[in-house]
Amino acid sequence: MQLTEQYRPRTWDEVIGQDKVVSRIRALAKRGLAGRAYWLSGSSGTGKTTIARLIAQDVASEWDTEELDAGALTCAALRDLERVLSLRGMGERGGRALIVNEAHGLRKDVIRALLVMLERLPAHVAVIFTTTTEGQGSLFEDYDDAGPLLSRCLRLDLSRRDLARPFAERAKAIAEREGLDGRPLERYDNFRAALQAIESGEMIG
Repeated sequence: MQLTEQYRPRTWDEVIGQDKVVSRIRALAKRGLAGRAYWLSGSSGTGKTTIARLIAQDVASEWDTEELDAGALTCAALRDLERVLSLRGMGERGGRALIVNEAHGLRKDVIRALLVMLERLPAHVAVIFTTTTEGQGSLFEDYDDAGPLLSRCLRLDLSRRDLARPFAERAKAIAEREGLDGRPLERYDNFRAALQAIESGEMIG
């Protein structure tokens, strides 16, 4: 298993550098995270996929969660997904979750279909979109109807500020645990990139 997956946060307490977003989600969780759509945007390596999976984990069991790339989503596939999502999950939580990664890759016809789907989202379902900040800007620039899509989602913009230190400390702790440490703390300024460098042995002094 790659270090990025081995050390991916499994609980909200393990998420680093995104305190405001986590606090907001935890407040929402008191009323339940299902029955709504979420739009997570941020730079690469800031924790979008991790947070999306934790939201899904609060709503649905692993086998009741679907994760896919936006570029592969067609209107036909979306209709099939909507039929599945209309049924309650088989797990003990009873919910279902759909994670759509790289949402800036959504096609115009799929966006139009999503507008309808999100209007009638079942109370046991959470839909989570993830996108890079740059990709989000491109999507809204190129698609006239992307604005209404965003208006149907709870927008969560991940922080890009003050991440270097907590990311570096976490990455260095992992490097030490794996016996692959030897570089100054400043070299661990991007969490995902640092873990890849640690795994390849690049961080050994």
